[in-house]
Amino acid sequence: MFKSLKINLTIFQKLLIGIIAILILNIIVAYIGIVSAHKLENTSKIVLKETNKYNNLQNLKLSFSELLMPANDYLIHGNKVELLNFKKLNTITRQQLENSKISENNHFNEHFLEEIEEILEEIEKLSANIFDLKEPIGNNEGAIMMEVMDGVAVDAQKKIDILLTSSSTLINTNINKNEITNSKASRLIIIIMVIIMILLLVGGYFYVKKITRPIKNLTLIAEKIIPPNSNIKELPVIQDEIDNFSNLFKNMIRALSENTVSKDYLNSILQRIEESLIITNLDGDILIVNKSTLELLKYQENELIGETINKILLGENKNIPTTTEDESAQNIFNTYFTKENEAIPVTFSKSFIYDSNNQKTGILYIAYNQRESDDNKEILKHDAILDKGKIKINEKTPLTNREIDIIKLIVKDYSNQEIADKLFISIRTVETHRKNIMVKLHAKSTIGLVHYAIQNNLI
Repeated sequence: MFKSLKINLTIFQKLLIGIIAILILNIIVAYIGIVSAHKLENTSKIVLKETNKYNNLQNLKLSFSELLMPANDYLIHGNKVELLNFKKLNTITRQQLENSKISENNHFNEHFLEEIEEILEEIEKLSANIFDLKEPIGNNEGAIMMEVMDGVAVDAQKKIDILLTSSSTLINTNINKNEITNSKASRLIIIIMVIIMILLLVGGYFYVKKITRPIKNLTLIAEKIIPPNSNIKELPVIQDEIDNFSNLFKNMIRALSENTVSKDYLNSILQRIEESLIITNLDGDILIVNKSTLELLKYQENELIGETINKILLGENKNIPTTTEDESAQNIFNTYFTKENEAIPVTFSKSFIYDSNNQKTGILYIAYNQRESDDNKEILKHDAILDKGKIKINEKTPLTNREIDIIKLIVKDYSNQEIADKLFISIRTVETHRKNIMVKLHAKSTIGLVHYAIQNNLI
């Protein structure tokens, strides 16, 4: 079952999966940290706000106690300066009460603050009545009003205590939330970090082992390829599997280079040959063509590889015999056909390729482009298709100077009579020379003479 689910992965893919897995775990840790920090920030804001409100309520409670002192002192010694003290304390108490109302967002608590404000107004009225007394010292009416103020102030302090209890409870609740959030986040982060460590220690061991196993197998193969009696200098053994395989691979390349020639090196040489070069197997199927051949015949490489050599030698003229028989040929005139079936005259050579056991393994075709100038191009093309004139070229052709002069004039399309007049000989002598030239050069038509003149720079 597990074998059927086996997935083949490259080393890069395996490493990438491992990196992504660790990255995902790190992202989870970061996410937990961010969420926890956000929660802690929110609860900390609430705690800070409630703490400020709690402190303000404590000051408000103390202010209500202090607010009674100026009126009480006035009843004792009757000094009007206590009125100014009362006004200062009343302003402070009013500001503290206003701050408490602004920071409060609980409707129930807001109702309490409204009642406290009413009590403050009542204390302001009673205090004002006391300060209006002309003889405050020992005044019974003032003493009664003072007792009422004490009772009202105690009632306000009780209501403030309720608000302090509510605020204290909220502060403690959020502090507990902070502790719980911090504890949960710490536990989760510790658990994930432990998982990462286990993956790195345990899973990583098997993961790396699985990655390095193919490298070890390749190392064994490379060791087998290197001949045991090789003179190649051994590279130092390193503990790293990839480095070891790299060193062995270098030795393998060196060992192979002692016995074989690089295909790329061979191709680079073939592509630099200016003449048309084609290599086929013994059946005539094209294996290699060089750049000059492709440019000459206007083919792409993939259009010729695997095709028969007859595609080039015959073109569309399937019934015309050509030099594909089982024999070598050197420097004979032939015709190549382009992709558009245009005939191109060439000087053609064919030879066999042999292996170390002297067995034929392929055929080599080399051709030199013998296309004429633009003035005679169409004539050459027509004659090549109809006659396929071929002429063997020898290094020393037994032609006399007079015969060479006549060839030059024939190439210039002079008639026999014009040649006779030009050389001051009889027309019969011209005909005799022409016949001898055709025999000596094995030419079958005028095109053969033209090819000879081109190859020997006579024109």
